[in-house]
Amino acid sequence: MSVRSIIDYMKRQDELHEQLIAAGQDKRQAILDNDVERLTSVMTKENRLLKQVAETERQRQDAADEFLREKGIRSQLQLTVTEMTRLVFNPDEKNELLQVQQQLMDRLMALKELNAMNKELIEQSLAFIDYSLNLLVSRPEDDLLYQHPKQQQSAGKGRSMFDTRA
Repeated sequence: MSVRSIIDYMKRQDELHEQLIAAGQDKRQAILDNDVERLTSVMTKENRLLKQVAETERQRQDAADEFLREKGIRSQLQLTVTEMTRLVFNPDEKNELLQVQQQLMDRLMALKELNAMNKELIEQSLAFIDYSLNLLVSRPEDDLLYQHPKQQQSAGKGRSMFDTRA
């Protein structure tokens, strides 16, 4: 296998990561719109894309191993793309390999930032939901309310948020 197949797999990975970024942006909008159905749909799409990324990575790694065997290197070490470029003697292929590597790294950084933002949005949404539930469910503490010292409340009666006679 030539370095061409490695480049092709890396380009495919870049395309998949671009689709993941689009899905991440859609996910962010679904979170902001509080659209649970769309969020579920986007997450299903993301899982499918992640499986494709993993498969493409396996194929790229297999192609890299084959490329190394062709060059007479029988190492079990996983060489980086930068280290592999030292074994590529065609300047056009070497440049293309480095360009694809840089493009893929840039795309991965953008995806990482988007995922961090989405994670923060989800955490804020969960914190707001928790706060809202606590407001609805919690009872005011009796000792926080002013009570005339001569007035005593019976032990069985407490303040309730809801009118039970209604």
